[in-house]
Amino acid sequence: MSTAQPKAGDALAEVRRIAAGQRRKADGRVFAAKLALLCALVTAGMVLVLTGNPWCMAAGVVLCGLMYAHGVELQHEALHGIGFAGRRANTAAGILLGVPMLSSFSAYRASHMRHHRLLGTPENREFFDYGDQYGADTAGSLRRTLSWFYRFSMLGHYLSFAATCGRLALGRSLPGEKPATVRAVRWECALMAALIAVVTAASVATGSFTAVWLWAVPLLVTNPVHALIELPEHYRCETDSLDVFRNTRTIRSSKFMAWYTNGNNFHVEHHFMPSLPISQLGTLHETLQGRHHHLHQNYRQFFVSLAKGTAR
Repeated sequence: MSTAQPKAGDALAEVRRIAAGQRRKADGRVFAAKLALLCALVTAGMVLVLTGNPWCMAAGVVLCGLMYAHGVELQHEALHGIGFAGRRANTAAGILLGVPMLSSFSAYRASHMRHHRLLGTPENREFFDYGDQYGADTAGSLRRTLSWFYRFSMLGHYLSFAATCGRLALGRSLPGEKPATVRAVRWECALMAALIAVVTAASVATGSFTAVWLWAVPLLVTNPVHALIELPEHYRCETDSLDVFRNTRTIRSSKFMAWYTNGNNFHVEHHFMPSLPISQLGTLHETLQGRHHHLHQNYRQFFVSLAKGTAR
């Protein structure tokens, strides 16, 4: 009788097959609950801002900023079609979730799906422009400082949004995108640009800075927090490898951080099975034990190792 062990590729295929067989469909009630909690926390933040009390306003700005970043993580779930069961519901939720950070749902979805296909190849690109995407730049300290500022300010993302709006307003297409995607992005960009124009006009007409405190100022929190959430995903991993266990990082983390990042901490598992509902990534993580090349127990451990230059 043969005692040969299955090859690694065969074993992983079996894990994928078993996980797919046990996979539950997206539970719209869970995603709806996530959205309800997000709305409640954003509302609470806005109420604090509107009190006019400096301490309450500061707390409200921070809360709104944190929730706007959390919203983009929920948008990520929607673009994979695993938030609600229906495509239209995911699209509607995804469009609204992207408004605070001016993140076009259709552009993000198209770019992110390419990222899943092309990770490990020279053609891989991220939707959000962080500059030195994966920590390959070894230039001098000034350039590194400017690179970190570029990343945490999310300047590249907003410049890209403005450029996309301008390009589409002039009737031009988007290189590499399908006509249907271009039409959807054009509509979403027009919607967000119109919203900015209306809010700006109303603020000027009334002499009110309410919109600034409820939207613009919280982005000073949102932008670096969003960059920090997504930094560990592939940073200083072997991004020239097609092996998901080498080019991606998982952070076990706490239940709170798993909620706040919406499962983004289980990033190896997400890339291993992108269609798996977020709530099942923890179970898959246990199945994949021992295969990770980049694994941290919590976010603190990762960022301490990053500061020491030992992150891997």
